[in-house]
Amino acid sequence: MKLILKRSLIGSGMSAMAALAVLALVVSGSAACKGSLEKGLKGPVPSNPQELMAELQTEKEKIDKASDEMMQRIEAFNASRGPNERKIQFSELFYSDLDPEQRDVLEKLLQEEKTPSYRNLLSRIIEDRKSVQSLQERVVRLEQQLSDKFVIAHKGDTHHKLAHDYLIGEGLTEEQTKDILNQIDLSEDLLPGFKVWYNYNKEDNTFKTYVTQGEAGQTPLAVKRALKRKLIGERDAAMAKAAALEHTKTTLERDVAQLETDVRGLEDRRSQLEVNVADLEARNSDLQTRGDRLESDLAYRQNSLYYHVESERELAKQGILTRFLKNLKDVKGVSYEDALDLRQARSITITPGAYGLKSISGVELWPEIYQEGRDYTVQVSQDGGNATVVINDPNIFRQQRVLIAVRGDAT
Repeated sequence: MKLILKRSLIGSGMSAMAALAVLALVVSGSAACKGSLEKGLKGPVPSNPQELMAELQTEKEKIDKASDEMMQRIEAFNASRGPNERKIQFSELFYSDLDPEQRDVLEKLLQEEKTPSYRNLLSRIIEDRKSVQSLQERVVRLEQQLSDKFVIAHKGDTHHKLAHDYLIGEGLTEEQTKDILNQIDLSEDLLPGFKVWYNYNKEDNTFKTYVTQGEAGQTPLAVKRALKRKLIGERDAAMAKAAALEHTKTTLERDVAQLETDVRGLEDRRSQLEVNVADLEARNSDLQTRGDRLESDLAYRQNSLYYHVESERELAKQGILTRFLKNLKDVKGVSYEDALDLRQARSITITPGAYGLKSISGVELWPEIYQEGRDYTVQVSQDGGNATVVINDPNIFRQQRVLIAVRGDAT
């Protein structure tokens, strides 16, 4: 592991953290809490790197807890709205890159709100929103005081692994490293680009670590919030399961701390914990694989044409086509069991024997919105031994269901 020695200034990514800070301010709402906040913003920055990391971690936990409470209050406010009444969208509070009309939404809601309790809530949100800049400056100021020892997280990295590698690089033995890591929480979920900061004090054998946004597109708090609220689809649901595994890992680490009082059984239990951690990492890898599989399956569905092929005679017998006018009548019983991945192929080949025919004389696609010659082309061999439906415009057939009626002589 290569340490990067460079001062990192927090850029535009702080907007999401600042927005989360708004939530902490709104939840408090009282003069006492506001006084504590102002005192914290104006207070001195710890000069000791370990105290600095401890304060940053404490503030992050406070913001996270307050944001949970604020989420509940926003949900309560939205639940009170009627079907045609304006509701508060989370993005209107969490992000700063909004146009003027979006930024004025709370003022408009306040003017329209008649219920005193909800007017009071909206008034506090508007008032406390003014503190965002001061809070942002405080967080930036604290993070700019971090020591220059950090690494950039890459795909597959975990907080535990990076901290382990750092301590080994500082000259600690494997035994010493495990003892230290068993005493701290390393459950932070990492995205590629996150900066993971370190401070190890050799004199008192203490270790602190802290995670900032770095080059990633989201802050650590935003990632944690996305996992809790399942806002990024099925793949994020898999990531949330990984977070649950991290929680299990934390529980096991607490068990190790308890077992350290039992000297006789310490080594056996520690060995068992290592086996369990390896199992958790394997399960985490499996969840990643499942997420990739879901992405592949979704891409296949989005780019496929689903179709059902049958002879005209059989379709008429089933009541799907009218027998004489050959109009589409009822397709409720059609399963569209076949699919054509339009990223890989553009044609469907049909042979007569599979549909009780000696030869093929023609093929039609239903519904009639698809025009032969423009959207698709039918090619029938001279002896009627096969027919090919060629898709001319794949874009209009993606995720569509098509009935293919085959005309010919029965066997």
